[in-house]
Amino acid sequence: MKSSAIELHRPGLLDAIKDIEAMGLWECLRGSRKPMNAAELVRQTSRDLSTVHAALDRLARAGLVTMKKARGRRRTAAYEVAMREISIVIDASDPLQRRIVNEVASYINREMSESLFKARRPIGTTGPNTWNFHHCSPLTLDAEDLTELKRRIARVEEFVRLLGDKHAGKRVAGPVRCNHGLVIRIEPLVEHVLPQPHVEFVSTTTVRERGTIRGVAHQSLTARERQVAQALRDGNSRAQVAQRLGIAEHTVGTLCKRIYRKLGIRRAAQLHSFDLA
Repeated sequence: MKSSAIELHRPGLLDAIKDIEAMGLWECLRGSRKPMNAAELVRQTSRDLSTVHAALDRLARAGLVTMKKARGRRRTAAYEVAMREISIVIDASDPLQRRIVNEVASYINREMSESLFKARRPIGTTGPNTWNFHHCSPLTLDAEDLTELKRRIARVEEFVRLLGDKHAGKRVAGPVRCNHGLVIRIEPLVEHVLPQPHVEFVSTTTVRERGTIRGVAHQSLTARERQVAQALRDGNSRAQVAQRLGIAEHTVGTLCKRIYRKLGIRRAAQLHSFDLA
C-alpha cells in the first residue's frame, strides 16, 4: 500500500475528488476486505454499470485505485484502493495552490451539502427516537477557548474516522448506504447516499512533522488497534473496552501488547501523547 501523501498537481486528482460518485466508490473499496469488480460495486452501491465504470476510470487516472487483471479464478478485473487515506500535500505559500484548494473546498462543500441534505428526512416524518442536530453560530474565542475547541473537534473527527473503520468490511444483506449526514449538522437521510472518504489538505510542514513527531500513531496501528487505543486513552478499563467493542478481554490484552510495542510505551496513560485519528 502506497503512502497517502499525494501532490496537488497529480494528473486527474482534482477531477476525482470533485466527483462525489467517484469518491463514494473509493470509500466503498477502502472499506472492502478484498478487491471488487465493477459488478460487485454495482450491487453494493446501487449505481448503474456505466456510472461505476466512469467513476473507476476517473479514480484510476488519478492513481487512487489500482486494477488487478483477470487471472486464474478471477474472471474479471478487480479494483482496490491505492492508499488508505487521501492526504493532499500543498505549498501554502504558493498563491496558485491556495486558490485551487479554496475552489475545491468550496465546490465540495457546496456539492456535498446539496446532494447530501436533499436526501434528508423531513422533520414531520421522523420517529420519536430520531436525532436531529443543527448548530450555526458566530463565536468570540480567546486563545484558550480556541485551543480547547480544536481539541474537541479533533476528538469528533477521530470518532467519525473510527465509525468508518468500524463499519468497513462488514457483510450486509444489500447495498451499502449511509443513514445520517454530518456537517456538525445531523439529520436522518432517505435516499441512497454513498459514504464519502476523509480528504485532507496538508502543508509540506505538516508532512515533515508527521514524519518526525512521536504523536502520529495511525500510520502504524491497525483499525482495531486504534479503536482499543482510543478507548483506553479515554479512560476505559480493558473489561470496558472489551464490552464496548464486543471482543474478549484477553483479546484486548493481546492488542494492548501490540499497541504498546508499536508506540514504544508501557502504560495506557502515555497514549495521550499520540494522535490516534
